[in-house]
Amino acid sequence: MSTTHFSIDATSPHLLAGSGSDIMAGDNALVWIDCEMTGLDPDREEIIEIFCIITTGTLEVVDEKGWGTVVHQTKERMDMMDDWCTRTHARSGLTASVIASTVTPEQAAEELLAYIKNYVPEKKTALLAGNSVHADRAFLRKEPYKKVAQHLHHRIMDVSTIKEAARRWCPREVTRNAPRKQGLHQAKEDILESIAEARYYKEAIFDNKGIQP
Repeated sequence: MSTTHFSIDATSPHLLAGSGSDIMAGDNALVWIDCEMTGLDPDREEIIEIFCIITTGTLEVVDEKGWGTVVHQTKERMDMMDDWCTRTHARSGLTASVIASTVTPEQAAEELLAYIKNYVPEKKTALLAGNSVHADRAFLRKEPYKKVAQHLHHRIMDVSTIKEAARRWCPREVTRNAPRKQGLHQAKEDILESIAEARYYKEAIFDNKGIQP
């Protein structure tokens, strides 16, 4: 299975005009990455799917195609997953895609870094972003993905933190009206949900637009 580019609705008001390889993400770029893994322990488990979308600091999508791939693991390795991962990845079809894929972790790491550098060439400027993205970062900090983590800033933009802060410090309507997540555990869909959730909190809290009860 080759690396796949996924399309985002080009009519979206959040798509940067003229987006493409000639567009840079700017100094405040956010590199949204979601990984699906064989488990949660970075010392024992493996990345099996990665998806990446890059936005500006104001959450405009820089490249509507995005970048994603499914990383090969053997059936024997996939059979070692715990019950939750076995059920979830079988139901989504990811397990079969992983076994059929020909993409190695080394290829995935090289292509992901090249994709990021195409829009964010300067090292240590863009933040890794996502939901509970510290978990993804833990996997990206080990080989062969370490070069990706090293290209990004040491800080992260975690939407889960914004959500938890809003739950504690904002009127109840803010979290009540937040977008509901589908919980598909598919890298592409999870990233798009995270960006949508970040846009919601940006408008509800930081743009001073308020929320209608």
